[in-house]
Amino acid sequence: MHISPPILFPRQNNEEYAAWVMRTMPVDPRRGFPVNGVGSWHGGIHIPHTDTGALANPLRAVADGVVVYASYPAPTDKRDTKPLNYDGATDNGCVLIRHEMLIGEEPVSYVFYSLTMHMKQVRSEIQDKVGVAVRRGQVIGTTGMVSGQNAYHFQLCCSSDMLKMLCGRDHGNLDVSAPGRTKPVYGRRYFLLPDGTAIYEGSTPYGLSASPCCVTTESLYIIHEGAKTRTLHKVGDDYQPVGETVLAVDYICEPTPAVSGHKTYSEWVRVVYPGGEGWVDVSSPAVKTWTDADFPDWAGWTLVNDDITPDGQCNSATIKKALKKQNTDFTPFICKFPLEWDFATFDTRFSWLKAPNDSLPEPMSEESYTALKEHAKALSFFDKLPVDTQQELTGLVWHFDPRGLMIQLQKAERRLIYSTKNKMNDFTTDDMRYGDLSKEQILAQGKLNRINVFGEELKVNFFDFTKTVDEHFASMDSMAYWTAWGEYAPLIRIMIDKFRKNEGGVLRHELLNKAFLEHGTTKECVGTIKKIIQKIFHKNEYNILKGNDINKITLDIAEQVILPKFTDLDWFNGLGITIHDTYSTKIYLDDFEIIETDTGVFHRKSFKARLTFQIQDHFGLDIADVNGKAFELLPWFCSWFILQRYRNYGFKPFINESNFSIWIEG
Repeated sequence: MHISPPILFPRQNNEEYAAWVMRTMPVDPRRGFPVNGVGSWHGGIHIPHTDTGALANPLRAVADGVVVYASYPAPTDKRDTKPLNYDGATDNGCVLIRHEMLIGEEPVSYVFYSLTMHMKQVRSEIQDKVGVAVRRGQVIGTTGMVSGQNAYHFQLCCSSDMLKMLCGRDHGNLDVSAPGRTKPVYGRRYFLLPDGTAIYEGSTPYGLSASPCCVTTESLYIIHEGAKTRTLHKVGDDYQPVGETVLAVDYICEPTPAVSGHKTYSEWVRVVYPGGEGWVDVSSPAVKTWTDADFPDWAGWTLVNDDITPDGQCNSATIKKALKKQNTDFTPFICKFPLEWDFATFDTRFSWLKAPNDSLPEPMSEESYTALKEHAKALSFFDKLPVDTQQELTGLVWHFDPRGLMIQLQKAERRLIYSTKNKMNDFTTDDMRYGDLSKEQILAQGKLNRINVFGEELKVNFFDFTKTVDEHFASMDSMAYWTAWGEYAPLIRIMIDKFRKNEGGVLRHELLNKAFLEHGTTKECVGTIKKIIQKIFHKNEYNILKGNDINKITLDIAEQVILPKFTDLDWFNGLGITIHDTYSTKIYLDDFEIIETDTGVFHRKSFKARLTFQIQDHFGLDIADVNGKAFELLPWFCSWFILQRYRNYGFKPFINESNFSIWIEG
C-alpha cells in the first residue's frame, strides 16, 4: 500500500482496506468534518485514543513525503494551563508533511498535505528540520490531548490546482456531457444510461431477447462494483436508489450489429431499471463511462465551494442541507475554506463569534474571545512555513475527510507497467471471424498441401465437406484425446465444449490461471521483471517510484522480457495447440511497499510488491493458420476451420483469458 492510517493497528485477515481505515480512525462527533459543534468550518477530524500512560500510541506518516513543519510540544504541565488549556488540557505538538503521490494505472502526480496536531511528542529527527524525507509508516511522534480528551487532530488538504489533478475539476458536479478522463484511470466504473437506452431480457448474457424488454424513459446512473451493479436516478438535486443486482458478471463479446465498428467488442452489464432487471451494452456510444478517478457525484462525491463569506463560519447551503438529513455521510465531501492555522486571519475568520447567530445564540464575551485568540495563537504555525508552502496553502484550500481521501488514493495505487500493442477484447481480428467463407473459398486454402507429380502440381485437400457437424467435432475430440495428458488436459475439452455451445465471448477458468501461473515462461518473465525493478530501486536508493521510474520499467520490460506463452512441450497437455503464443498481455504492479530494517547492526532496505497479469489469446483460426504452418495437413485442424469459417456453420470463436498474481520481493 502507499497510504495507511496514522496509527497502524493490525489489519485483520481478509479485512477490506476501507473497513480497516474506518475502524482504526474513529471520529469524535463533536469534532468531525467539515464543521464542529458550533458551526465553524473544521478542516479535519479528531480521533480519540485510549492512551493514558507515558507510552502513548506512535503516530506515523501516512504516506511518503517531506516534512515542511514540525514543532515540539510544550511540556505536559503547560497543556494544563492557558493559553493551551482553553476548554481543557491540550498538546500543541504538530507535524505538517507534503506528499507527492502517483495515482492511476497510467499515473499522474498529485500533491497533498497531511497535518497531525495535538501530539504529546514529536520525534527529534524531524523537529525544526524542513525538508526531511519520511516514509509511509515512519513514526513521527505520539498521541496527545485536546480539550481535555485523549485525542489528536488529523487532516488532509490540497490546492485547487491539485484538486483538478485529482478529480478533473475544482467546482461543481461531474460534467456528464463529456467523456470520462483517460488519465488517470482506476477503481470502479460508472455509467450513465441516457433516456432511450435499450435494455434486454435474459437470466444470463447468452441468448438475450431479440428486442429490448425496456427502453429507458429517464437517465439512469450506474455504479459498477464488480460482483454487482447499483442503479440510481436523479430526483431534484439528489440521487435516489433504484436497486442493485447480485452477481452482475460482465459478458464481453463481438460488437453488436447496431453499434458495430465503434469498438472492438461489446460489453453487456446487468442492471436494475424501474420495473425489473436486464442487460445493457455499456460499450454503446450513447453510454458514457467514468472511473473512480472522475469522482462522480452519484458515488456521493460533493465539491462544496458555495460559502463565499470571508469568515470561518460555515455558511454553505450545501452543508446546511446535508446537516438537516439524518446520518449524512460526509466522508465523500470535499470542502473549500481557509486553513485554520493562520493566526494573521484569526479575526477575519472568528469575529462572528461575538455576534448573535443561529449556531451560537449567546454571543461570546470579549474576555472569552481573547482567550480563544490566545489559544489559537499557541497552536497556529502558518507564518513559520516555507514560502512555497504558504503559496500552496494560502487563501481558500480544499479539505477532505481524511478517511475518504485515503480510501480513494489506495484505489489508485495499481500501476500498468506493460501493455502489448495488441489490445484486450479484440473481436475484429481475422481469427475471430465466423461464418464468413463459402465452401469454394475454404477449399482454395492451403499452401503446403500441394504436391508435384510428374511435373504437375496436385492438391491434397483435407477440408472434408462430406463430414457432418458432429463428425467434425468428433475429429476435434480426437485431437484432444491424442494431444492432451496431465493436469491441464481438461482445458482443451473445456474450450471445445464452449466452441460447440456457440457462445463466443470470453472464457475464464481457474485451471487456466494455474497453468499460466506455474509455467516456466511465467517464472522467467517474473524473474526478469524483478531484476528490472531491483535495478531501478538500487539506482534511486529505494525511494518511492516516480513517473520516470515507471516509464523505465515499461521500456525495460519491452526490451528484455519474454512474455508467458505455451511454446514448448505444451503440445502434450493441449495448451500448445489451443493457445500456443498469446495475443495481448497487461502487467500491473500493485500492493507496493518499501521496507526498512534497522537492527542496530545493519540497515537494510527492500521492497515487496505484487505483479498482476491479464493475458488473452484467441480460440479461433485465421486465414494464415491454414496457409503455410502445416496445420492444413491435419484433418482435425481443417475440421476446426470449417466449423468456424464455413458460412453454413459459423461456430463462434472466443477469447481465453487468464488472470493471476505473483508476489515478488527484493
